Amino acid sequence: MKQILKDIIGFTSALNKIDLLLYFAVLVLIILVVSLIYIIKTSDEEEIELERENHLDNEDDLQSIVTNLENNHLPALELTDYEAEQEARAIISYNELLEKNKMGQIRYEESKTNNDEVSIKKIDLGHLTVDTQKQQKNVVFLNYEREEEFLKNLQALNKILN
Repeated sequence: MKQILKDIIGFTSALNKIDLLLYFAVLVLIILVVSLIYIIKTSDEEEIELERENHLDNEDDLQSIVTNLENNHLPALELTDYEAEQEARAIISYNELLEKNKMGQIRYEESKTNNDEVSIKKIDLGHLTVDTQKQQKNVVFLNYEREEEFLKNLQALNKILN
């Protein structure tokens, strides 16, 4: 122990006054930085706890808002004169759009097939009905010869580009 004290006294006596001042200034700065880091970490933990408490309060508020929205219906919109005029002059009114949205099944007046691949159908707008069952979609694949021809054309194009 005496040897360690002699070494420390010998080290400090070898330094001049400016070196000692700088040494102690660095030690003070290190202590300040460590204490600042400790203060920041503890304040973050307190903020997190406060946020958790606020979050629980917000959940209660959100629940009350949701129940209020479910119980209360929105009032009808009051249209201005301009909006009423536009609604009257519109090709299809907003209410008609909402009613058409409820319709599920589309009937077709006529159907044409173009090049055995593309089917073109004309919709019968007068007889839209609600579809309770989902229809199965018919998937039309290209025949094998056309797929082979298409593949050969792609390979030829690749050779030309390379």
